[in-house]
Amino acid sequence: MQQMPTEWEQDVAEIYVNYRSISRPNIINIFIPFFVFLVATCLFTLLIHCVLMTVGIFEYLPSRVQGIYNLHPFLSIVILFAIVIFIGMLFCFKYAVIGVIKLYQYYAPEEIRRRCLFMPTCSEYAIMAIRKFGSVIGLYKSYYRLFYRCRGNIYMIDYP
Repeated sequence: MQQMPTEWEQDVAEIYVNYRSISRPNIINIFIPFFVFLVATCLFTLLIHCVLMTVGIFEYLPSRVQGIYNLHPFLSIVILFAIVIFIGMLFCFKYAVIGVIKLYQYYAPEEIRRRCLFMPTCSEYAIMAIRKFGSVIGLYKSYYRLFYRCRGNIYMIDYP
């Protein structure tokens, strides 16, 4: 059970919530890493495909897979691209989630962003929690705060 914040904490949080400037992240800083990741993934996929063709790995695949590759060579590149994207997202998931939160901060109307009664706001908290605890635990902590703690009309200070 959470304890009630002191009157000082409520005053500080109330001033923060009501008088803070709504910062909008630079949209270019959100999209540039995405496009760099996409271009790097495409180049890496083509490199892997060329290496697999040079080595001749496709000769060792089952005959049904070879038949599909011979009929649809572009499809094999698309499948390889999907695999590389999936593996890359395992390593970059944290940054992708932070990018989505920053997109929310950029496009969400001011009325919605001012509803949060916490210091830091829920989106700022989510970014802090993901950076501190990683994507899975940070998303869980953000979910818990957003759906279970953000109730009522009490201003609070709550850091991850």
